[in-house]
Amino acid sequence: MAKIVVVDDSRMARNLACAPLEEAGHEVHGIEPTSLFDVLQCIQALRPDLVITDCQMPRCNGESLVRAIRADLNLNQTPIMLLTAHRDEDRMKRITMLGISGCLFKGEGMLELARSVAAILNP
Repeated sequence: MAKIVVVDDSRMARNLACAPLEEAGHEVHGIEPTSLFDVLQCIQALRPDLVITDCQMPRCNGESLVRAIRADLNLNQTPIMLLTAHRDEDRMKRITMLGISGCLFKGEGMLELARSVAAILNP
């Protein structure tokens, strides 16, 4: 199965996202975003098949993280999925233009997360 990184400043949100993916057999790493630099270092070391990130985080926002991953020659082809509670259309357009593979709103449920991940990993 796939190696997946989940980045969210909320421990509960990370756990809720990780659980169904682990149940599906994936190797899942939850990362608390202490800084953009630290998160990017973790992702570089793990070399995941997919990164799932929240958009609005105080020490590392999702848009900056997507830009950093896309700028990294070793990670720039890594699929990225947003998992967010905020429906900010302008931000979503900007991030979509950076090349994300999908977006899911946190209220849509974790079963939908597992389906979306499967669709991204197995197009």
